[in-house]
Order: sequence, then structure tokens, then C-alpha cells
Amino acid sequence: MLPCGVTQLGNDFIMIRALLALVLLLPLAPNSSEAFVFKKIVYCSPIEGFIHWKGRPLANMVATRELESGGFEGGKYSDTATTGSDGRFQFGVVEERRLFRPDLLSANPMISQLVWLLHDGRRYAIWSYSKHDFNERSEAKEGVIRLECDLSSYEQYDHGRIVRCKHNGNF
Repeated sequence: MLPCGVTQLGNDFIMIRALLALVLLLPLAPNSSEAFVFKKIVYCSPIEGFIHWKGRPLANMVATRELESGGFEGGKYSDTATTGSDGRFQFGVVEERRLFRPDLLSANPMISQLVWLLHDGRRYAIWSYSKHDFNERSEAKEGVIRLECDLSSYEQYDHGRIVRCKHNGNF
């Protein structure tokens, strides 16, 4: 039995307004509430790299990071980083906050990661990894993927060269 003057329709309207306010305010709340509605999705952890030819740093090399996942428009994401005079480059973390996982209908997430660069007109693949979770810093022991790549040491394939870089990932 409802109190005098209150209708069921009025109660439904109040409940809808309260739920709408909760959903709109949750992004402003501290981290503990994020698990309730908004989840951090990490497609790629930070990457730091050193590119050289037999120990000599290679400056102004443009490294391209390509990610493939159902979470991106068109299924793909790409960005670049350029080496400094010391042969070093960095990529930041690629992440977003979502109401639902990008692969909501799939039991297993899958993000393909590839980092490559051009040197003397030839393509060199320096990092390739298939990530099966959306957790932050899960690709490497220390959380940041660290690569040291000697481009003089490569394997030739039809699609380009693969460099077996020293790294702390794929543990």
C-alpha cells in the first residue's frame, strides 16, 4: 500500500531519475566505484625502446605501433614515436574506460600488438605480442615493456625483417 498521494508511476519515475543520476555521477567517483560500472580497458602497456646498429644509436627512426582489437573503431589503432639522438623512443599506455568490455560477447579478449620501423627503406618488426586480457601492465614483468633492438641482427622474411630484440616481456 502506497502513502497518500503517491502513485506507482511516481515511484517508477523517482527510481529512474535516481538510477540516471548514479550512472552520470559514477565517472566522477573514486576508483572503488569504477568496478561497479566503468572498467579500465588497457590495450597496450607503455613501451620504451633503444634502437641501434651494432651498438651505434639510430636517431630519428619512426617506430609505428599497431594494435588490433574489437574495441577500436574499424578494429585498428596506430600511433608513432621517434627516436632521439640516443636511439631511444617511448609509447604511452593505450587505455580507455568503458561501461562494457569491448568483447562483451567473447569469452577471451584478444589484442594484437605490433611495433615496426623503416630503416634504409626496409621494414623491421621489433615487437609482436598477442594480449589475452585487458589488465594494465600485464605484458612485462616490470609493467613497462622494454626493448633493445640491434637492427644489424635480423631474420629475413617475405614481408620484411624480424629483429629478435632483447626484452622483458612475454613472461
